[in-house]
Amino acid sequence: MSKSGFIIPLEDTVIGEENAVIAVAISPGLGNWEETDPCRYANQSCKGKMFGKLKSCRRQREKSQALCKAHEASLQKKAQWEGQREEMMQALQTNLTTTASQQQTANSTMKSGIAVGGVALTGAIALAVLMLKRKKKSSK
Repeated sequence: MSKSGFIIPLEDTVIGEENAVIAVAISPGLGNWEETDPCRYANQSCKGKMFGKLKSCRRQREKSQALCKAHEASLQKKAQWEGQREEMMQALQTNLTTTASQQQTANSTMKSGIAVGGVALTGAIALAVLMLKRKKKSSK
């Protein structure tokens, strides 16, 4: 066991599909705090520790504080990106809804125009037929 009380990462041998030997590190239980919980030791008290333990405690606390600040900054950046993404999605949804509404209006207008044009064409044909019938009657 090491001085810190953590388990030392051991190398484990794994045989791959092609009988190639690969060494894989086994991660210890609390040894990966920088990635999993960067703020773990940010507010740690080094009271009561002396000499080397005090130095290592202070170093760990300073490292944790720096990692914590960077982590919080990345979380803020991520939240900002998520907010912008949400705004863009809402704008896109509004744009799609407006376009669909305009398309529906255009379709309705086109159908109305076709109906009015059909009635006008029918009326013009009927008028032409009546005029031809009158000419035929008047010429007889």
